[in-house]
Amino acid sequence: MALDTKYRPLTFSEVVGQESHVRVLRQIVLQGTGFHQSYVFCGGHGSGKTTLGRILARALLCESPVEGNPCDECASCLEILETGSSECFTEFDAATNSGKDDIKQLVEAVQYDTLSGKQRLYLIDESHRLSKQALDALLKPMEDTVAKSGNKRLVCIFCTTEPEKMVGTIFSRCAPAFVIRNVDPQSIAKRLEYICEHEGITYDPASLVLIAEITESHIRDAIKTMAGVATLGSVNVENTKVYLRLDTHGTYLQILAAIGKDLPQVLRLADTLSEAVSPSTCYKKLAEFSMLAYKVSLGAVAPPTYIKAEHLKKIGQYHGEKLLWFCKVFSSKMGHPTPYVLACDLAMLHHQRCGSWASATAVQLPTAGSRAKVTTSTIPSTTEENSGTEPDPVEESTAVLENSGKVEEPVFPNPTGSSARTTKGGVFLEQKAVKRKNAPETTPEGSLPPLGVPVFRDLLQRRVNELRKNAQQYRSAGRTDMGGPGTDPNG
Repeated sequence: MALDTKYRPLTFSEVVGQESHVRVLRQIVLQGTGFHQSYVFCGGHGSGKTTLGRILARALLCESPVEGNPCDECASCLEILETGSSECFTEFDAATNSGKDDIKQLVEAVQYDTLSGKQRLYLIDESHRLSKQALDALLKPMEDTVAKSGNKRLVCIFCTTEPEKMVGTIFSRCAPAFVIRNVDPQSIAKRLEYICEHEGITYDPASLVLIAEITESHIRDAIKTMAGVATLGSVNVENTKVYLRLDTHGTYLQILAAIGKDLPQVLRLADTLSEAVSPSTCYKKLAEFSMLAYKVSLGAVAPPTYIKAEHLKKIGQYHGEKLLWFCKVFSSKMGHPTPYVLACDLAMLHHQRCGSWASATAVQLPTAGSRAKVTTSTIPSTTEENSGTEPDPVEESTAVLENSGKVEEPVFPNPTGSSARTTKGGVFLEQKAVKRKNAPETTPEGSLPPLGVPVFRDLLQRRVNELRKNAQQYRSAGRTDMGGPGTDPNG
């Protein structure tokens, strides 16, 4: 059995890091008001939404709850634990049963009493996948009350990672949503330590914290990752780095440090990354480290233990607020990027960052003689703080362009560089708006000129000149309603 399944919490007491939610849910069970409304559990994947929902369902149907926890000894608890369902409890997967007809069968079953006389309870996992028609079909039975009772006719436990996709009328029929927050890495590390001790796995405490951080505090992912590292032997920092490919993190930092300084180094590092990970992963990690460096440079957050703060601070101090621009570019990647697209985006960022992207012409690549002598300074690669291990040395290129004064803001030029798309006054013409691309420059006198880019450009320029001339005449005549001194800020 997989460790994440074997050590899934069975009672509220075993749930990690959700103390406030657990306290409320136990009180609901103790007061006997559990069937007075439905419930919504929302949060990230692997955070424990479905686990809490299952515990609540067993506790509400339990014959003799123990301090708000299911006893796991009565017939109802044992049946749900063994089969995952019972006469009164059904777990419904909305990812594969999202239509109105599927929900209609569920609603029809509510019309009939169970043999035991207890109410039915439904746990709807991935509930954001339900169609609007399916959600609407739940509204009426969720609102109706059982005769001579405060219990609702239909009680659902919704579990979702995207609550914004559910209609607001569903939330109005539920208790206030239970938002599952990320657990701090230290608490997850204690849970991993508990599992290692019971499974006889040798471990290093620092590696457990590292696993918790790298999995972004998702407990299920952390347990699965620890189990994977254990296949390499001991769960230590070295094996964790190998299993999680943390050796590539230093390369991401090198790329960010070299943008605007050394384009060949950027492209070489991009090729190296493309051999190890997918381009999509490269975009994701570059965006992540860009934002992390920006936050660390401001002192807004503490860096994770597997990256030293000074590395991120150097990148943050060099790029400053332009890291926000980097993050936006990396986050706006195309659907299925290739290594060539990644190299193109990095080269574009480099030229814009160092100000060599011309504003009126196509990109001007720096020549070989435009660079000063390259010097290098050692920047250690990704490593954990206070781990007692030697950092891997990484050389950061510090090539500086000649005449590199104040960095200009990026200006995107006309991609074609064609003057036919711009009037003399600087008005840009969109080629797709002109029907005929290849029209003659002149036409016989008295006939309408065929619509083409050159002719249309001249006509537009002529009209602009006429408007300017008229504005000057109105200004001289004192016409404030037609561009005279009263309305002209420069008049």
